[in-house]
Amino acid sequence: MNANDMKITVSVILLGLSLFTGLVLETRMGTGYTIQLVIILIGIILTAGIIFGLWMDAEWAYPLSTLVFALSLANLVWQFSATKAFLPFAFGLLVNVAGLVMCIASVGNAMSMHELETYEAGKKRKR
Repeated sequence: MNANDMKITVSVILLGLSLFTGLVLETRMGTGYTIQLVIILIGIILTAGIIFGLWMDAEWAYPLSTLVFALSLANLVWQFSATKAFLPFAFGLLVNVAGLVMCIASVGNAMSMHELETYEAGKKRKR
């Protein structure tokens, strides 16, 4: 397993844990849980698209996953303000920040990997 496959696997695991944390906090909410279920459903659809993009090695997969982690982080803060459940919030905070850092670092690497594919087969040096 190479480094790119490892990043993809960790990204998928972190996206799943982020959705799971949102679901755990949703079950503790007294009001607004219907809105949370819709947000989680949208997150599941976006995560499926990100998994497809990562599998196809698309350039938009890491920027979209960065956006999803940032929105999940904002949603997590909103859920924490409604539930005051610290342990799931702390776990979700750790997962989302780790996902953000990894995806932001991968955006630069994905762009620079396409620049590395240069060939100069036609030029020969004369002595």
